[in-house]
Amino acid sequence: ALGANGSPKTRVQSVGGEYTAIELMGSDRPGLLSEISAVLADLNCNVVAAQAWSHNTRIACVFYVTDSASSRRLDDPARLADIQEHLRNVLRGGDGVAHTNVSTDLTRTDRRLHRMMSDDPDNELVVDGGYGEKAGPCCDFRPRITVEGCDEKGYSVVNVRCKDRPKLLFDTVCTLTDMKYVVFHASIVSDGPYALQ
Repeated sequence: ALGANGSPKTRVQSVGGEYTAIELMGSDRPGLLSEISAVLADLNCNVVAAQAWSHNTRIACVFYVTDSASSRRLDDPARLADIQEHLRNVLRGGDGVAHTNVSTDLTRTDRRLHRMMSDDPDNELVVDGGYGEKAGPCCDFRPRITVEGCDEKGYSVVNVRCKDRPKLLFDTVCTLTDMKYVVFHASIVSDGPYALQ
């Protein structure tokens, strides 16, 4: 996520024994991914894979890198700190002080990016209850959420009725998982502009 005052944040972690994952979060601008790639190349890092999400003026990205000479993950703490500092300088622009976190949390890239964007206080994912569309007098797009206990089976059923949009079920499952709930089964039904999960 972000540090104080919306400053960019970087996180470096080794994953799967093969790559080092570098998480970046900050203000988006034209050419930013090119600048990040150039810095990584200058620091002798080989970008194996990368994925980025952007919304409004915010960007969250994960770069999977190896050492360009050995093709192995980066383990040297001093080198990782140097990489983080260079990347913070690229992201920072003139926005103030950057913060860095190092984590060993192993999470799928989609979930990691979802969490980064959701935790970003400068990123408004939902506006007026439905991605910029205000509810009219005949249609109420305010989400309706119910939780029902099923004592005989030992689980709860969460029902969500809201405005339909792409990746809605994914976002719901990620949110529940981030709240430490185990999702055993999930489904979605679209009904006009609504979705029922």
